[in-house]
Amino acid sequence: MDGSLLAIVAANRLTQLRTGAASGIATKHLAKSDAKSVGILGAGVQGYGQLEGVAASIPIETAMVYDVDKAKIDSMINHARDDLGITLQKVESVETIYENDVICTATPSSEPILFGNRLNPGTHINAIGSNAPNRQEIDLEVLRRSRIFVDKLEQTLEEAGDIVIPIKRGQFSADKIAGNLCDVITGKVRGRESASQVTLFKSVGIAIEDVSVARSVYETALQKGAGKEISF
Repeated sequence: MDGSLLAIVAANRLTQLRTGAASGIATKHLAKSDAKSVGILGAGVQGYGQLEGVAASIPIETAMVYDVDKAKIDSMINHARDDLGITLQKVESVETIYENDVICTATPSSEPILFGNRLNPGTHINAIGSNAPNRQEIDLEVLRRSRIFVDKLEQTLEEAGDIVIPIKRGQFSADKIAGNLCDVITGKVRGRESASQVTLFKSVGIAIEDVSVARSVYETALQKGAGKEISF
């Protein structure tokens, strides 16, 4: 590898896939062993990616989605049925989402929408939205109740408002984060410690994920003769 440009790849779908895949891996390693239901807050592009990722990791028996935009919910329900074979339930209240074994937050919210005092024991959370230092999807009590993992600690402490804001307020400290998700995968750090423990994967996304997926797309395109070769 000498740094030469191999391909230019449109990244919208790739980013959706890699974000969902990261949450899928987190669910595989952190959710309780009998997890079979998922609730998603946010019916946008990333919300659907979360459903894809979780569906690849656990046998989903129940799936729910909540969003203030009802048109987005209807679109996501149709895609889930046609592409994944999943019957996605539209719920009228955020409260219903708390009933699930796995909860995914995928919104641009600037204020918490998921509250720790309402979580059931054993819940696993993938929090992937509000990826800016001035935004929050989850409240302080979620952090206090959870065993927390991130995709990359240094980046999380700069970009994840869910973590940055309570640290700035003196309500939380970085040493409460158990480690990076990769540490669980490699066995360096223990993941879930009990069936009743609440676990949290806070993701802001890292560039190597995009590059890895793009490389796979590039190699597949070569094999199938897809794409267009250009001179530059």
